[in-house]
Amino acid sequence: MSAAKAARTGVRLYLIRHADAGDPSEWIGPDADRPLSGKGVKQAARLAATMLAAETAVDEIRYSPARRCAETASVLSAVLEVDAVADERLLDGPPVSQLARMFDQKEIARLALVGHEPNLSRLLQELTSLAGLVVEKGALIRIDLPDGVSAGSGRLVTIAPPSLFRAPKDER
Repeated sequence: MSAAKAARTGVRLYLIRHADAGDPSEWIGPDADRPLSGKGVKQAARLAATMLAAETAVDEIRYSPARRCAETASVLSAVLEVDAVADERLLDGPPVSQLARMFDQKEIARLALVGHEPNLSRLLQELTSLAGLVVEKGALIRIDLPDGVSAGSGRLVTIAPPSLFRAPKDER
């Protein structure tokens, strides 16, 4: 399938909010350098393990360059054995028009984005026309775009909060 065709039809998008990074008011330094907390590292590992167990296929992971997003994406990338690429557009977006270009860049039909609030919920609303949904830290949302990437064209398939991802027995 050509990249242009992938952008037009039958694509799948996973929205992932970075895992827990502690209280921002307790962090000294630039917010972009704030790392995952111990809780966040566990959240990211559980999410990755759940995606692997569910045989979730992802062609590429794109993440905000903020450290907490990079660390979340790194865990996912290692477990799912897929490339993860920093993307500046995830610092403040992306809008649907830029999202379509992300699918155009390669042979990508299943893309995971690791980013921030309120950007992810804004994108979710723009794609599905569903208002009032908030993407929790460490959550996974799947949107199918059967007719391509455009406003209102998405079908919300899954909302998986971090509480859904169970700890292995040895961590309980």
